Amino acid sequence: MTEVKFESYRFNREQLILYKDNELIPLKRNQALLLDFFLSSPESIHSKDDILDNVWRDKVVSEQVVFQTISQLRSIFGDKAIQTFPKKGYKWQVLLIANQGKASSSKAVLKKKKNLNSFKWISALAFVLSVSVVAVWFSYIDRRPIEVRVLASQDGVSKELQQLNQIFTVAIQSDDNFSVKPISITLTPTQAFAAPTLAWRQANLEYNQWLIWGQTYLSDHGIYLKYGLFRNDVYWHGFVFGKDASQLQDQLAIRVGQLLRMGLFSRTEKKFEISWLMQSLAGYPNDPDIQLLIAKHYIEVQQPDVALTYLEQLAASNGLEASNEFQANSAYSASAHWLIGKIYKMRGQHQQAANSLQAMKASLEHTNIWSLIFDNIKTNAWLAYDRTDYGSMFEILDRGVALSRKNADPLTQFKLHILYSILAQNALQHDKKYAQLNAAQAILIQHNLDQSNLAIVYYHFALFLKDKPKTIPYIEKILSLPRTEDNFWIQDDAFEKLVKFHIAHKEFERAHELLKEPGESPRKMRLKANLFLSQEKIDLARPLFQRSFDLARLNYDNQTGVQSALMLYQLTSDSKERAKYLAYLESNATPSWLKQHDMELASQ
Repeated sequence: MTEVKFESYRFNREQLILYKDNELIPLKRNQALLLDFFLSSPESIHSKDDILDNVWRDKVVSEQVVFQTISQLRSIFGDKAIQTFPKKGYKWQVLLIANQGKASSSKAVLKKKKNLNSFKWISALAFVLSVSVVAVWFSYIDRRPIEVRVLASQDGVSKELQQLNQIFTVAIQSDDNFSVKPISITLTPTQAFAAPTLAWRQANLEYNQWLIWGQTYLSDHGIYLKYGLFRNDVYWHGFVFGKDASQLQDQLAIRVGQLLRMGLFSRTEKKFEISWLMQSLAGYPNDPDIQLLIAKHYIEVQQPDVALTYLEQLAASNGLEASNEFQANSAYSASAHWLIGKIYKMRGQHQQAANSLQAMKASLEHTNIWSLIFDNIKTNAWLAYDRTDYGSMFEILDRGVALSRKNADPLTQFKLHILYSILAQNALQHDKKYAQLNAAQAILIQHNLDQSNLAIVYYHFALFLKDKPKTIPYIEKILSLPRTEDNFWIQDDAFEKLVKFHIAHKEFERAHELLKEPGESPRKMRLKANLFLSQEKIDLARPLFQRSFDLARLNYDNQTGVQSALMLYQLTSDSKERAKYLAYLESNATPSWLKQHDMELASQ
């Protein structure tokens, strides 16, 4: 069967091409091969080994690749398209549509050789014509405009929002490579920046459709626009600047064109690889977004000194008076100073951190970009806490809250109250802690903020409770909320707390139930290993700790890597292996952590 049909899709198995209602759906080769494998035997349950043997064949890849590719197919066809059978494998679940009208004239053709030759000639001609049609079709596909949907929030259509939507529409549709339409969702632009995946899903967009949204900030020099672009896990955001609305529109059009030439709109991977970033920087050596992304990459892989070279160059380019297309450089300069300050703060170099944050504040002096102003307040408050200067910390927070009431959006006000509550808890100021948490809840309800923001409220109620069993209902509520860019770390931590609670209370079946979902992560592997260790199943625990350790190093997850390395050090008797894990710990753990675990590391 060359072509397989299901729901509104048809898949050409020979050419590995997928269509939905005659629209081409782009697939990577491995996605297409895996789909073909499932469709070749939809009634069977396929193990991971079978999938690896048939799809990747002689290539050496990890099981994680299988999980990722299945997840990518589920994102196209829905979560229920491929069912997981624990310890068995995966099975295609979407009903196939039988082909109709099979050819039945083969006997008649065979009877007449002349007719057969004619048939062959006609078939050959038809093949040539079909190839031409396909070529024309793909030529059309290549020229088909990229679909962009402009977020039109339902929070009230203000004149500012109307003007912004017009700027987006005119700027993008000025390029024939794009088609633009408005779309209305309940999330505000601020909430969309905090939860782009949620905004894109709420807009109910197709796999290849982009969502764009933004916020404008007036300054002494003109208008700053913070914009966001999202499509199926590919997220980009940045700033443009114009002296007036007309110039802002022109600058946005220029920027979108640059992003098109960089290849942003053809990307399928969520993470921006360093090779792609470096290639883009070669074409656009002064691009501030690329410089920031490269710096963040080197921070993530724990090479802060390399990151500083990019950040210092960007921090020096405060272009308030500049006339180039990146006149938004004051926003990028502020972002660079902020990251520099965070690096110094992480190193304990408090005075350098304070200097960088002061430079950030100076870059923002003539702007009202509240997303960056909030970052400055937050990091200054944490810096004062690190210095145990609680008086200055509360002064910074009080000024920030007062300023936010006059200028900031409700979500930023909410975040400031939550920040205040956290630091009050750390400083043992319990009256302030609960007052600020209640204020955050009031803003959330009053302004109908998305329920995903409740995660941090529940999280802190759970943290504040001394009676651990009473925290479980809050943790379970956190895990039931939509996952966003702001709350994913809370959900991950809540999940770990819940698993550890069940392990501590010897509720092993409940812990296994939580961990049975497919997918690998360093953290989940470590939790599974700890669960088996608690059950005294060391032979099952050890390989999971090893897998967690390997994945953590690949994903630059230093915290999980250190924890798994310690367990492997303790569970391994081989002196060479122990030396390897000890060397990793000495290179990657902090001095305070090593001191805390000195007894375990000294054990033989």
